Amino acid sequence: MSENDAISRIKDIQMPDYYFDYYSNLSNDTTTIFENAATAKATLFDSSAIIEPKIAFDLADRVAKMHDIDIAEPLRKLLKIHGKELSALMLSKELALGKYALPDASLEDKLDLAVRVGLAIVTEGVTIAPLQGISEVSIKKNKDGTEYLSISIAGPMRSAGGTESAVTMLIADHVRKAVGLAKFQADSFDDETGRFVEELRIYEREASSFQFHILDEDIIHVISNLPVELNGVDTDPYEVVNHKGMTRIKTDRVRGGALRVLNDGLIGRSKKLLKRIEMYNLDGWEWLNELKGAVQTGDNQEDAAAKRMREVITGRSVLSMPNSLGGFRLRYGRACNTGFAAVGINPVIAEILDHTIAVGTQIKIDLPGKGATVAFVDSIDTPTVRLRNGNVVKIRDVKHGREIKNEIEKILHLGDILITFGDFLENNAQLIPSGYVEEFWLEELKQKIQKHKTDNEYLYQFLKKIPTIDDALKISLDFQIPFYPKYLYFWDLISSQELEKLLEPKKVEETLIEYSFGVKKILEKLGTPHKIKDEKIILEEQEAKIFFNLLFKKKPIITDLSVPKILSKSSGIQIKNKFSTSIGVRIGRPEKAAPRQMKPPTHILFPVSNRGGPTRDLLKASRNENFFAKVLNRHCSVCDEPSIGIKCLKCGTKTTITYRCFFCRDILDEPFCEKCKRKAPSFSERKFPLKEKLLSAQEKMGLRAYEPFKGVKDLISQDKIAEPIEKGLVRQHFGLTVFKDGTVRFDATNSPLTHFKPSWIGTSIKKLKELGYSHDIEGKPIENLDQTIELRMQDVIIPFESGRYLVSTCKYIDLLLKKFYGKSSFYNVKNIEDLLGNLIIGLAPHTSVGIVGRIIGYTETHVCFGTPNWHSAKRRDADGDADSIMLLMDCLLNFSRQFLSDRIGGLMDAPLLVQPLVLPHESQPQAHNLEVTKILPLEFFESTFQQVKASSVKSVEIVESRIETERQFYDYFFTHLTSSLTTSKSRSAYSTLGSMLDKFDMQVRNAELINAVNTSEIVSNVISTHLVPDLMGNLRAYARQSFRCTACGKSYRRMPLIQTCTCSHKLIATITRGSVEKYLKLAKRLVDKYDVTEYQRGRIHALSDEIELVFGKSKGDQQLITDYS
Repeated sequence: MSENDAISRIKDIQMPDYYFDYYSNLSNDTTTIFENAATAKATLFDSSAIIEPKIAFDLADRVAKMHDIDIAEPLRKLLKIHGKELSALMLSKELALGKYALPDASLEDKLDLAVRVGLAIVTEGVTIAPLQGISEVSIKKNKDGTEYLSISIAGPMRSAGGTESAVTMLIADHVRKAVGLAKFQADSFDDETGRFVEELRIYEREASSFQFHILDEDIIHVISNLPVELNGVDTDPYEVVNHKGMTRIKTDRVRGGALRVLNDGLIGRSKKLLKRIEMYNLDGWEWLNELKGAVQTGDNQEDAAAKRMREVITGRSVLSMPNSLGGFRLRYGRACNTGFAAVGINPVIAEILDHTIAVGTQIKIDLPGKGATVAFVDSIDTPTVRLRNGNVVKIRDVKHGREIKNEIEKILHLGDILITFGDFLENNAQLIPSGYVEEFWLEELKQKIQKHKTDNEYLYQFLKKIPTIDDALKISLDFQIPFYPKYLYFWDLISSQELEKLLEPKKVEETLIEYSFGVKKILEKLGTPHKIKDEKIILEEQEAKIFFNLLFKKKPIITDLSVPKILSKSSGIQIKNKFSTSIGVRIGRPEKAAPRQMKPPTHILFPVSNRGGPTRDLLKASRNENFFAKVLNRHCSVCDEPSIGIKCLKCGTKTTITYRCFFCRDILDEPFCEKCKRKAPSFSERKFPLKEKLLSAQEKMGLRAYEPFKGVKDLISQDKIAEPIEKGLVRQHFGLTVFKDGTVRFDATNSPLTHFKPSWIGTSIKKLKELGYSHDIEGKPIENLDQTIELRMQDVIIPFESGRYLVSTCKYIDLLLKKFYGKSSFYNVKNIEDLLGNLIIGLAPHTSVGIVGRIIGYTETHVCFGTPNWHSAKRRDADGDADSIMLLMDCLLNFSRQFLSDRIGGLMDAPLLVQPLVLPHESQPQAHNLEVTKILPLEFFESTFQQVKASSVKSVEIVESRIETERQFYDYFFTHLTSSLTTSKSRSAYSTLGSMLDKFDMQVRNAELINAVNTSEIVSNVISTHLVPDLMGNLRAYARQSFRCTACGKSYRRMPLIQTCTCSHKLIATITRGSVEKYLKLAKRLVDKYDVTEYQRGRIHALSDEIELVFGKSKGDQQLITDYS
C-alpha cells in the first residue's frame, strides 16, 4: 500500500485544508500500521505469509480487489459519467465480450465474471452476494438445441436487498444478448412453472416468510417469460411432492435463494425494476407490466405499523400507543446526536421510568420508519405527571424528575419525541401536521419583524430570549403573534362541552382560580399543572394568569368551531394546536456493548475434538498420550514434526505441505491422486505433539496456560488450518477471546453524532489539539470543556468498556510482535488515555469491508458514536443494530480467510477489504438525507399542514444539496441543543434486571404508570405474540431434541440402543421440563389477573394440560378424579 494512492484520490476534491491534513494523517497512519504488520508477517511464523485484507479506497477499488481483476481505472471513468447502474451494465458487457479476461477463459467463465462484477457494482462492493450469493453461472441447452444462460442463486441474497437481487437477472440478460445466446424456454422439458408455485408455497409454509405475498399466476407469468433461467441450490430440508426428479432442476428440495429473488425481487419489486429497465433502456422485459402485483406483508403501511406495535415481547415495555392521549408528541428537528434513524427523547423519561430506556436502546415506532435508537435531548418538552396527592406537575428537568419520581402516580403526557425531517425523507413518508412549538413561533416572529420592517427592540429581544408569561400575552395582544408555545395547553384535545365546564369555576382572580373536583380529568387532558387542596382544584400564578386571559377576561361563546378557534376569537390571543400526533413506541433490543465471542467462547482456533471435554480444553487434551488432530499436513523435515506456521518455530526451516488421498491413503506432493484420479485433501487426522507444543509455546511467550484453555472441536475451514498456539496463550493471559476469523472484536450499538463537547467524551483540550481539533463551531479557539466542536468524518467515540477491552488487545498485539514475531512493540499502550488517536475498523455483519475510524474519546454508554457518513460507509444506520470494532493492526496481522468456512455465507462478517478514507459523496443516500440546518423554515412547518410526501419538500437544507462542494465536509448544523449525551445509568433496566418475571413486572408497572398505554391490551399482546408461540415452540423442540454426553459433549440425534455414549458415559436430554414451561406460571398468572379474551385464557390452560400430558404432574400437584379413570 502506498501513501500516494490515498493522497492522489483526494487531491482533486474540494475540501478545507484541515480536512486534507486529516485525511493525509489517516492515510499515513494506515500505511504505517500496514508496513509494521507486513514486516511481522514476513517472518513466516503464521500460516499465511501476506496481509490478507486488501486496502480499497472507493467503489471501483473494492470491486476490482474483490474479484482480483484490474478494472479500477476504467470503472472510475464510467462511474463519473454514468452512475453505478449503467456502469455495471456497460462494464459487464465488456467483460462478457472478453475484455480484461484471461486468454484461456471460456465463454462460461467470462459470463460468470461479468454477472458477478455487475452485481458487485450495483451492491457497491461491500457485500459478498457477488462472490457467494451467486452459486453458478452456466450455459445450458433448450429442448430445441439452442444455448441459454442459467443463474443459480445461493444463500446470502437477503430479502432486504430484493431490488439488487432482481437486478442480477437484468445484468444476466444484458450479457446474454451481448454474446448472442438464446432465451431460456420454460416448461420445454418439465412443468417448471408448476414446480416454482409448489416450491414457493412449501417454503412460505415450512421454512420462512417473505416480504411480499404474490399470486400463483404471477409466478407462472414470470418464469414463463424470463429470458435467463432462475435456478438455485437447495437451502432447506423440505421437499416438493408433485414435481420431483425434473430434468433441469437437480434437487427436490426448496431453493430459498432463488425463491427470494422471484418473490421479493422480480415480483415484489416489479415497479422499481421497471423504472430501472426504463433507465437502462433494456428491451424484452415489457411483460413485467402485466403482473397483477404483490401485496406487502401487513397489507398497507398503517396495518404494518399497527402490527409492529402489537408484537410485544415479554419484559420490553410499550411506552406510547399510536394516536393515543398523552403519548409522545411528534416534534420535527435534529440534535447533534439524532437523525439517521436515531430519535430524541427527553432524559427525564429515562429517570422516572427507572431507566427502562438508555442511550442506544432500540425502539419500534409506527412512523416514519420501523426501528430507531434512543438518544437523549433535554431541550424538548418534558413530561406532565400526576402525583399521589392529586397534584399535576410539569417536570422541569432531570433533577426535578429524580426528586418527585417516587411520588408519581400517572404520566399524563410523555412530552416530545424528536424525529428528523431526513428520516421522513428516507422513508418517503407523508408529513404529519406539526404541533405549535417554540421554533415554529420563532419563525413567525421573524416573519412579523421582517414584514413590518419594525425597529421595535422589544420584539427583537425575543429572537434570543424566552418571553415571560406577561411578555407572551403582550406580544400576542399587541402584535397579533400566536401565543407562545411554552404557555400553551392541549386545547385542541378537548371538546367544546368540556370547555363549557371550565367556564364555571368556584373562584376567579388573575393569580388564583379555584375549580370543583369534577373538572380534574379535563385539566389533566389539557396538561395544566394544578394543586389539590381541601377537595378543590387550585390554579396559581402562571396557570391562573393563562386561564384568566383566555377564559375569563371575555367569556368565550361556545360554537361549532374547535376550542382553539373559540378561545382565539373571544380572547384576541391567537391559540394554535399544540398537539401533532402521538407516535407509537415500544422497546425492541436493549443496547449492546460487549466483546464479540464465538459460542462457546474460544481462546484459540485449534481443534481438540472430544478429547478436551465439554470445555474443549487444550490442557486436558494434551494429557492424552496419543493425541490426534485434524489439521493441515504441514511438516518440518528437519525437526520431523508437524508445524502450524510456514516456518518451523523451533529451527526456522521452511515447512512443506503434503496431501493424503482419502481412498488409497497415499501421501502425495500434489493435490491430485493419479492412482485414484481424485483430488487429495491437504489435511488429515494425524498424531500431533500437543503437549510438547504447549510447553514450547509457554516457554517462548513467558506465560503459563491455565484451565480451561479453550480451543474448538473442529475447524470449519476447507484446509483445516489452525492458529499458532502462542496466540491463544496471549489472548487467555489478557482475558480476550478470538472470533472465527482470528480477530479480537468488540460489538457496540451504532449511534450518530455530528458534534460533541470535550466534557462529554472525557478528552482533554490538549489532547484534542494534538488530534487536530483547534476551533469550535463558532470559529473560536478551543479553550474550555463546554465548547461545541464538530466531529470529524472518521472519528469515533466508543464506550469506556470497549476502550478497556481494546487496551488489552493492544497489549496482546505488542506481546505477539515482541515475543512471537521477534519485532518491536507497536502500541505501547498502558491505559485508555494512551489509546486515543489510534485507528480501529468498524465492520457490519452483513458486509465484507472494514471502515477505518479514529478513537478520540469515551462515554459511559453502550454505543459507538460516529458520524452518519462513517456508519453509512459500513452500510448501516442507527436503527438498533450493533457492529463490531477491532484494532486495525489486529485485523491486518491476525485475520485470515484460511480460517473461514468455504460454505455459502462463510465470508460474511469478514474484513476482506479495508477502506481507509470515507468521503461524503460516496456515502449511502440515507446519509445524504440528513438535514444540516440551524432552523426549520416557516415554509417547512406550513408544508406539514398540507400533509405532503417528504420528498416534495425542498425548503430544508440536506447534505445532498452540498455534494461535490467543500461544505459536504463541515457545518452539519442542528436545530435542537442538548446538554448531555447520557443519563445517570448507561444500561437499560432490561439489561440489568435478572429474571424474566422482574422484567415483566417492570413492563406492567410502566404500562400502569403511562396514560397512553392500556395495560390489558399489552398483556393480551404479550400472550399472543410471545408466550403462546414460545410454549408451543418449546414443546415442539422437546419432541425433536438431541441427547448429549456428560463427559465428552458429543451430541446424538436419537438415543442409541446401548443407552450410553461411545465413551461409556451417561447421555442426558438437552431440553428439560423447566425450559419448556419457563413461561407457563407467568402466562397463567396473567390470564387470571388481567382482562384478556376467553380464547387466550383457554389457550393457556390447554397448553398447560398438554405439558402435563407430556411430563406428568409436578410433585405436590393435586390428583384429579380423572387420573384414576
